[in-house]
Parts: sequence; C-alpha cells; structure tokens
Amino acid sequence: MKTLTKNDYYNKVFGSWLGRIAGDFVGAPLELRPVNTIRRRYGEINSYPTKIDLNYVNDDEMYEIIALIALEKYGLDLTAKDIALEWENLLLYDKAVFTAEKVALNNIRSKIFPPESGIYNNPYFDFIGAQMRADIWGQIAPGCPDLVKHYCKMDGSISHAGVGIEGEIFVALLVSHAFFEKKIRQNIDYSLSFLPNENESLYTKTVKKAISLYEQNQDDFRKAREVLINEYWEKIKEEFISKEPNSETERTKVLKGIESKVHVLPNIGIIILSLLYGAQDKLDPFGRSICVAGMMGYDTDCNCGNIGAILGANLGADNIPAKWKKPLQDTFSTYVQGHEKWKISELSRRIANIGERIIEQKGHNMVKIIK
Repeated sequence: MKTLTKNDYYNKVFGSWLGRIAGDFVGAPLELRPVNTIRRRYGEINSYPTKIDLNYVNDDEMYEIIALIALEKYGLDLTAKDIALEWENLLLYDKAVFTAEKVALNNIRSKIFPPESGIYNNPYFDFIGAQMRADIWGQIAPGCPDLVKHYCKMDGSISHAGVGIEGEIFVALLVSHAFFEKKIRQNIDYSLSFLPNENESLYTKTVKKAISLYEQNQDDFRKAREVLINEYWEKIKEEFISKEPNSETERTKVLKGIESKVHVLPNIGIIILSLLYGAQDKLDPFGRSICVAGMMGYDTDCNCGNIGAILGANLGADNIPAKWKKPLQDTFSTYVQGHEKWKISELSRRIANIGERIIEQKGHNMVKIIK
C-alpha cells in the first residue's frame, strides 16, 4: 500500500494546480500559431512569453472547477448527468465554450444527456476537450488507476467518445501516478498499460509513436515534432477524412481546417515529446517540458497546462521553482458563474478534501493518507 501524509498530499495537489496555471500562461499566447511564427517572435522560450495578467481567463480550468463543485454537491457517487447539469447551471455560455463542449452544452440544454450529449451532432467527439480537463480526476485519486478510469469515463462521456475519452483517462493517470513515480518515462509506460493496446487504439499508437520519435531524435525536438505532425498526423487525418461520405460534412470541414490542431491525437504526441525532452534538463525539467510544448505549437495552453499538472503533482508546490509560481500570486480567474476569482491554494485544499474522502471510501487499500 502506498502512503501520503495529509501535508504531502495537499502540497502535491497544490503543486499540480500551480503547474496547471503556469502552463496555461506559457501556452495561451502561442495557441494555434505556426511554429515558425512562435520561433521568430519568442525565440527559445525559457520563461513566460508575455507578462501575466491575473484577470485573464482561460477556458481550460472551468470544467475542472465545475467538476469539483459537482463532487461537493452530489457526493462521490455523482453521475455524468449531475456534472452535465452543473455545466448548464454554471457555464457562461457566450464566453470560452468551444468545439465539443459547445455541442455538448447545446445538447444538454435540449435535454440530451450523457453519453448521447457527447456524440449527437458532434464532429469534435475525439478532440482535446476531455483530455484538457483530466487533471482533477488524477488529483482526487492518486495511485488509484481504476478510480481514475471510472471518473474519466463518466466525465468524458458528457462531450466526447472514443480516443477523446481515452485522452482524459491517460492524462489523469499520468497525474495520479506522478504523486508517487518520479521518472516520467516509467509513468508514461505504466499509465499506458491501462489503455487498449496499439492495435486497438489510435491513441496508444500515437503515444508509442511519440516515444519512438524521441528515441530517434533525442537532440532535436523540432525534428521529432515535424515528423509527428507532417507525416504521422497528416496521414491519420487523411484516413479520417476518407471515411466521411463527402467533403461537405461538418466533420470533413473541421478536419481540413485550423480546428484540426485541437484534435487529441497530435496534441498527446506533443505532450509526450515535451515530457521526454524536458526530462533531459536536470535543473528545471518542469519549466523545460512546458516551454518545449509551447514551442511545438498546436493547442499549447491545453498541452502546457496538462504537463504542468503532471509535473507539479510530482514536485509539490514547495519544489516548483519560484520563477514559475511567484508571478501567479496564488490567483486565477474563471468564467464559472459565482466562482470567478480563486486562490489556487484554496482550490487545492478543497480538491484535497474530496480526495481524502475518495481514498478512504473507495481506495480499496491502494493508498492511505496518514497524519
């Protein structure tokens, strides 16, 4: 049985959220920009690329805030419908609701609930949104992979299906295992063992492709990224498009457009590459991993945020370098109605409180929280 003291558990949850917010602030100015533009404008990124505005709101965190509120309201046995109803109650619809989540919210408001809300008229069912909001499920169930999978399948079904949900499961597992596993490659391999094998899952295949590209190009993350995007992802995208009945379907249009940069597959490839290249930096693997992900482009705020959450859970708040946590001033803002301003420390405390209950009641002797 694994053990965590109450203080260590809270410190790691706090670290995971500091990492999440720090990653968002690195990635947000770079989102969806061409990599050549990012390189020309910002060069070799090793700090926040723009000055932090504490009133800035990123959409990524608001679904996790709502998940916390739903857990506190409905209890540990909440359902996907419970969370979906809180989306309807708490999301400011006209602000920062996009792609799969926007479709799902429209479905929910039409009384179409999970899992149908995730697939009905939804060309984005396998995009990044569920993976984006994965962190909290790993934070509340450290070292408990079956619980992580349960909560992620439930939450993911609100707006996603297939590899879209697999992305939420995998990233949440990376966060969950980071509470105990210091070596990122071991964490990746172990977390991947809970997904279908590469013959059954394009998601697993993509993670393994990214690992292979890293091993072949350990000195050049840009070369690995070029192959991942311009060869591997482009081929898969063409295969997706070929399965559509014609070029006028909404699915075809989004796969051919800039929105395809928000698909879960290329972005998990970028996350894996960034974690592996960042681990080479012995002084600041946390910051290096986030910055490499930023320089690789695509959905940078989601990717950098997930990476920060994973590595922050491993380090704990106390060990995150001051250059990354001090500018945050323990503060961030959301578009969740009635919960627009937060102290990161307060949010982390509430999540840790839920996690302690989950571990005690549902941990099945996998993990114990001690004083």
